[in-house]
Parts: sequence; structure tokens; C-alpha cells
Amino acid sequence: MTLLRQLMFVVIILFLILFTANFILTVLDSRLYLENQLQSHADDTASSLGLSMTTALQQQDIAHLDVLASAIFDRGYYQSITLLNLDGEIMLKKTNLIVIDDVPAWFVSLIKLPTPVGQAEIMNGWNRLGVLSVVSHPGHAYRDLWRITVDFFYLFTSILLLSYALLGLALKFMLSPLKAVEEQADAICEKKFITVDRIPRTRELKRVVEAMNRMSRKMSELFSRQVELTESLRQEARTDPVTGLMNRREFNAVLSGLLGSESGGGSGALALIQIKNLEELNQRMGHSEGDAILKQIGDNLSNEMPSTPGATGSGRHGRLIARYSGAGFAIYFANISLEHARVELQKLQTSLDSLQILNEPGVDLAIDTGMTFQLSPESMSSMLTEADTALRTAQSRPKSSAYFFAPTDGNPLSNIIQQANEWRRTLETVLTNEDILLYYQPIYKWRNGEESQSPAEYKLASFEVFMRIQVEDEVIQAGTFLPMAERFDWLPDFDKIVISRVFAQLETSTHKLVVNLSTRSILDNEFANWLTQFLTTQSRYAPQVIFELQEHAIQISLPKVKKLIEFATPLGFKFSVDQFGISQSTFAYLHSLDIAFLKIDRSIVDGISSNPDNQFFVQSVIQIAETRDITIIAEGVEHKQDLESLHLLGVDMAMGYLLGRPAADVGNFPQEL
Repeated sequence: MTLLRQLMFVVIILFLILFTANFILTVLDSRLYLENQLQSHADDTASSLGLSMTTALQQQDIAHLDVLASAIFDRGYYQSITLLNLDGEIMLKKTNLIVIDDVPAWFVSLIKLPTPVGQAEIMNGWNRLGVLSVVSHPGHAYRDLWRITVDFFYLFTSILLLSYALLGLALKFMLSPLKAVEEQADAICEKKFITVDRIPRTRELKRVVEAMNRMSRKMSELFSRQVELTESLRQEARTDPVTGLMNRREFNAVLSGLLGSESGGGSGALALIQIKNLEELNQRMGHSEGDAILKQIGDNLSNEMPSTPGATGSGRHGRLIARYSGAGFAIYFANISLEHARVELQKLQTSLDSLQILNEPGVDLAIDTGMTFQLSPESMSSMLTEADTALRTAQSRPKSSAYFFAPTDGNPLSNIIQQANEWRRTLETVLTNEDILLYYQPIYKWRNGEESQSPAEYKLASFEVFMRIQVEDEVIQAGTFLPMAERFDWLPDFDKIVISRVFAQLETSTHKLVVNLSTRSILDNEFANWLTQFLTTQSRYAPQVIFELQEHAIQISLPKVKKLIEFATPLGFKFSVDQFGISQSTFAYLHSLDIAFLKIDRSIVDGISSNPDNQFFVQSVIQIAETRDITIIAEGVEHKQDLESLHLLGVDMAMGYLLGRPAADVGNFPQEL
């Protein structure tokens, strides 16, 4: 029961007590007054009627006596009139039954007014002639008393209702800050540190609101410092202190995770950049001068090099840039064509050669670049080997130069799909016939003390849905064909087909399914309108569906993502963030979005058992997530020791090749492991 209702209940009780006390006093006073009135009325009537009967009684004129008595009695105000002679014999008696039709019987029995008797002796001089007794009829008294009671009740009820309404409005206005404080407390639990702007005038409530505001501001400062510390330590662990770029370890982890993920099967190019004679310059001019050159080159790579078109839609990154060694840099271009990779290499080398610092007196430096391209990168080591070969070729030339390494691909399928027009025809056929294959990868959760007779440690929680297409008897992963689909602006069409197929399966399935939404689809207004209409009609399946968004999509389109989440969450749908932890401002959006799941990126998960920095980061994420009831999922788990470390850190769920590879049939996976 709310405080307002409790106060109103107390007020009603007080009013009822007041009414009862007032009613009792009023009835008692009225009853006493009416008793006196009845007694006085009986006495007066007996005296006046006795005088009127003196002559008739002296003459023993019974008829005249009856007329005199009837004239008084027939008015209905008397219960009985009795005339006795000196011997006590009844000479005349008139009686009237007590019948009170317009007063409830329970009221009569409750009040029980007395029937006072008025007596008078009829005298003739000093001689007694008889005794006259008059008993007043209580009916009129009951009626008057009942009328007083009813009028009092209606008056009290009207006052009570009016007071209830006015008091309710007054209390609601006075207590409205408590509602704001309640919302503030709920928000604080979700790490939304809001303050109440309207300060009440009531002293006690004012103190409560001001105390809550102080606490909210203090906790906001503490939480912000915790987030800043976590991101700062994470940034220090992943970046090079001189250039501010990604360091070698982080570059290798992210690139390995990208190439090993579902979205990493697209074409890619890797460039290695090496500065000649930097060590000699450090010895001659000092390390500070060498660091300044490295910083300028790093800034040039970050700011001057144009972004790779189309790399942000289906792929995870446009490019990765890192200081890879003391005098070397590495750049990976995701989802790039062979022709565009050659153009990027030429632009890159031209930009580096134009650096003014290379032409300053006393600076004898040269910058060489080697790049390799693979249509379907299989491993980071193979790309590094080819890129290093290209770099060595460039370094063998006398001046700064660039060399592009592009080995021929003997795969007959690649000879077909390398051409954009072949891809266009293939994807057009897929969309027309809706020939999309759905593959499922299991997500398991730790039992963590669940009562079960099974010795299994892991329990099946849900499945993530992946796209595949079939080309000439070969099943192609999404990372291979989605970049081309994005080039033709067909990603929303692919997502529509997948979503429709998933919901159609839910008619006969009870599994929870995680459905990926591409960044390009989220940015498309037509797709957003279609999705909102579709979800409105399919809300009955909401408990079984989790929509997954890339962290990159949230960063570049936060308003649209927020609008989608605010629409779908009340319907019962939940949302997950994929590749969490690879951006620099990882925690920034958690305050404003209702996220149910965070999926730790595989670049952080891989090798976490021997990486204290990543362990600290995951622990920090878990601490923040617990305050918002967010479930943590680790993706890309491929080693037993990593899985055990994740469990000890407190991660809720995990997925990866160690637990199960994607398959076309969900029945291939055990319910427990």
C-alpha cells in the first residue's frame, strides 16, 4: 500500500471515530431532550385535561368525559389516556399501539426511548374525584431523532467526501517529491544518477530529496571515476605510449579475432610499414627526436589516410592501425577489394613520402611499405608472412618505395566470385529465391550452484543465428558474401529474410535465438519502419528472441539504436551488444540503453587465462554489468583454460568452437555439457 493510501486510510479512520463520537453525543443529547419533552408534554396534557374533566366527572357524565378525552387522544400524540375513580377502577381508557412505519426497527430497538407518564388528580375543591394518567406516544420522538441522525449522516458523508478529495489532492501534491525520489532510487540502481529538480517546501521531505540528490551526485562521481579508471587502464594496456596507436599485442589479438569470427571471412589487405635508419637517428639526435617522428607518422596514418568505403557495415572495422615494432607500423583493411587495396597502398605511400619531417636537415630516413591481399584470409600468420615478403622487396630498393604482394588463387570458386558482376548475379538469385541457409551456434551457461541431478557443468541457454549461402556445392560464410551485399546495398534485404525465417521457425520451436542486425540495416529508415511493424505483429515470440547489435553500430547511430530499443523492449524483446570491449569508449552508452546482454569480443577472450590486463577488464565489466542486471557472454572460446578462467572471473555464458561449431540443425547440440 502506498504512503498516500495509508495516510488517506488514517484520515478516514479518524473521521469515522469523530463521526461515531459526535453521533453518540448528538443522539444522547437529542434523546435526553426528547425524553424531557415527552415528560413535559404528558404532564401538561394530564393537568389541562384533568381540569376540563372536573365538572363532567362530578356529574358522572361518562359520555362527556369520552368526548373530552377523544379530542386530545385522537391527535395521535399519546399512547394512552386512563381515568381511574377513587377506588382505582377504570372509568375511561384510550390506548394507541406503538407503530412507527417510517423509522427502521433496528433504530427503535437501539435507541429505546422511555414512555414517561403524566398524572393529575381531578379535584372539586378539596375533594378528590379521580386520577388521570397520560402516556405520551414516542413515535414522533423517534421520527425526530431518526431525521436528526439521517441529516447528520448525510452532512458528515458530504464533508468526508469533500475532505477526502481535497486532502487527497493536497497529500498527492505534498508527497509528489517522494515519487520522484523513488524513480531516482530506481535509476541509481541502474547506474543512472539523476537528480530531483523540484525541491519540496515541507522540511522533512526537503531534507530527504536534498540528501538523495547529494548521494546521486556523489555516486555519479564515483562511478565515473571507476569507468574512467577502467577505460584508462584498458587504454594503457592496448595502446602504444608514443603514438597513441594500437600496440602489437592488441593488434594481433583483434586481427586474430576478426579473422576467426563469422564476420571475418571477407577479403582483407595487410600493410607493414618500416622506417629506415631510425636507430641511427636516435643515437645521433636522441630518442625524443625519434619519438617525435614516430608520433608524426602515427598521426598521419590516423588522420590523413582515407577510410575504407563499405568497411563499417558488415565488417567489424574499417581499418586497424598499430605501431607494430620499434620502427614499424601495421595496417589491416577489412572487406576491401583487390583494386581498392592497390589504390590504398599508393595513397598511403604518397602520404608518407610527403611528410615534411623527412626532408628536414639532418634527417636521413626512408619509409617502405609492403602490402598483401587475400580474398579469404585464413590466418594472421599467412598474411604477415606475405606482407613481410612484400616489405623486404620494397626495402631492397634504394629509396622509399611500396610493393604489393598478390599471389594467384588456384581455387576455381575464387575465379568466379572475385568479379563483382558474378557476385551480383549470385546474390540476386539468392535474394529472389530466398536461398539463405541458417546455421546455429550454441550458447551455454554455467550452472553456478543450480540444483540438478546431472553432473554437467554447462546448460544450453540459446543459439546465435548465422547466415550462409550455397554456391556450387560450397557453403559460404557470411563474412565472405556480406561485404559484396553491402556494396550493392542489399544488407537490409538479407536481414529481412533472416528475421522472417527465424520467426517462422519459432511457431514450432521453444529455443531462444539470437538474431544479428547489421549496421547498414539499422541506418536504413525503410528497414526500421518494416522492423517496427513486423515486431508489433510478432510480439508473442518476444521471450524467445534476442537482437544483437555491433558495438560499432551503437557508436555511429546511437539515436536510431536507442529508438529501436525503446520501441521493442516494452514488447518483450531483448538486446545484446556484440564485440564489446574493442572500442575506446566502451561504457559510454550503457547509461542510456536498456541492454540485456554484453558479448565480450573474442580478441579479449582468446588467451585470457594468461593475460592479466584482459582479466582485469572483464572483471570491471562484470562489476558494472551486475548493477544493471546485464548478462555477460564470452564469444570465441576455443581453449579449455580460457573457459575455466572466464568461469572464475564470473562470466555468465560462453560460446565458441570449444563448445560447439555452427550447424544447420539445433538438434546436433546437447542440452548439457
